[in-house]
Amino acid sequence: MSRNKVILLIILLVGLYLLLPNEGIYHTIKANVIAILPYIMLAIIIYLVITINVLKRAWKKLDANINDDNIISFAKIMNISFDVKRMLGPTNLIDLYRKVNFSPNASMKAKELLYKAMRKKRLDVPPPGKSADIDAVLSKPKRSPEEVKAARIEAAARERKRKNKK
Repeated sequence: MSRNKVILLIILLVGLYLLLPNEGIYHTIKANVIAILPYIMLAIIIYLVITINVLKRAWKKLDANINDDNIISFAKIMNISFDVKRMLGPTNLIDLYRKVNFSPNASMKAKELLYKAMRKKRLDVPPPGKSADIDAVLSKPKRSPEEVKAARIEAAARERKRKNKK
């Protein structure tokens, strides 16, 4: 279910809660709803933590060994996870997609599933088999650990600056 549908469902439930009278069986229903809300929130948080950890594990597995099984499992997990772009970073996801897109070990079906998952997360990626020159992508040097650390520090500083403006 998309985020907008979840928000609309929550608004509908809150409206229903407010419209119920405060007497009789409805009062009992309201009291039980209030009592169960912390457990629902805890379940949502646990779900998010588990799916993000499973997604990161699948991402590392796919990055190390590109094959159809790894691509399909990564795409399926990506479809059921929230906030994939924020947790993994859009540039990292696009780089992984390009790597998979140019891999001779991946079938067109697996590439198509990954493409659909990327599009569902609103990442602008070209369709499978249509992209930039393969030599340009493959000759891109890997970032050193120092560069990665510097980029993280810079991103954190930008985030703090953005929060301080509000």
